[in-house]
Amino acid sequence: MLRSMKAKHVRMVIAGLSFIVSIIILGTIPTWVEREKCWEICVWKHVCLLQIVGGLCLFLGSIKSNQWLFLPWLVSACIFIYTLLYKSVLYYFHLEDRILMVVPLFQTIAGFWCYFVFDVFQDFLLCHGQRNHINLSN
Repeated sequence: MLRSMKAKHVRMVIAGLSFIVSIIILGTIPTWVEREKCWEICVWKHVCLLQIVGGLCLFLGSIKSNQWLFLPWLVSACIFIYTLLYKSVLYYFHLEDRILMVVPLFQTIAGFWCYFVFDVFQDFLLCHGQRNHINLSN
């Protein structure tokens, strides 16, 4: 994490990015795939909804300093990363040339999300370790 920024503020920015990226994907996915592939749209809706709920939990956990609220975001982020990578490979092999620009975009987003997961998980471990240390010293 950037040392010049507080971990709380970084987590709040990550939660905001989760919401923004999910809304953008939900808003543009109908233009990416054909209408007959409605299961494709359904998968993205579920994954993005999970990401939005997880981002809300991360935001609330950052405000209330409750590290247990980080876990829903961590789980939804891992599912989101998996979906991005899986769909980027699937789109590469099954979609026309006009859509191939989303493949590197998905892989780039997945790379950033991997860093975000690492960062939030480190904060979770740090908060959890500090609380255990305080409980043991009392």
